[in-house]
Amino acid sequence: MKFYYTILILLINFPVIASQWEALPNSPPIPVNNPQTEAKIKLGKTLFFDPRLSRTGTISCNSCHNIFAGGDDGRRVSIANGKIGTRNTPTIWNSAFVSALFWDGKVISLEEQAKYPLVDPKKMNMVDWRTVIQRIQRIPDYNAMFTNVFNDKNITVNNIVKAIAAYERTLITPNSPYDRYVTGDKNSLTKQQVKGMKLFANLGCTTCHSKPNFSGPQL
Repeated sequence: MKFYYTILILLINFPVIASQWEALPNSPPIPVNNPQTEAKIKLGKTLFFDPRLSRTGTISCNSCHNIFAGGDDGRRVSIANGKIGTRNTPTIWNSAFVSALFWDGKVISLEEQAKYPLVDPKKMNMVDWRTVIQRIQRIPDYNAMFTNVFNDKNITVNNIVKAIAAYERTLITPNSPYDRYVTGDKNSLTKQQVKGMKLFANLGCTTCHSKPNFSGPQL
């Protein structure tokens, strides 16, 4: 036991390699084919919070990815339409910096990710994307918003997911106490937090939970 504590003390006090730490950028990567505009972000936000995009009209993207509660639903596995899902809901915050999405990493962009939940029986449960589009077309405000953003009166799957992804790329958390610490503000973390940071690195946690989002290449 004494030997264990000796090793632990050495690890805590061992210098942290600077390259292990990186502040979250102030803006995420933006795809060339989906540039950010204020109108597109507003449309995406409206879609993200709209429960009418679900079969029952009661579930929105925010129902599981609650941006006011850590970006997830706080459950072991998600529940929707009275059905228990198969996986834990990852946070939506800073997902714009993740290069592989879903727990199995099956897609590499927020646009592709947004194509799944609306037609998943254990999520928003729409029959298919044709039904989603028809539902949106029946809501007058959406027709005008899509035409304004995409200069196209036709509402398409690609334009729906582009708008949602554009909004999701605004859900980032730069300038946290950690970010300020690694960019030079040594007073932004407490001594206890710095000890934890060193231990986190020296025990090898950063092998999987790497900079700057502590998620590695995929969630």
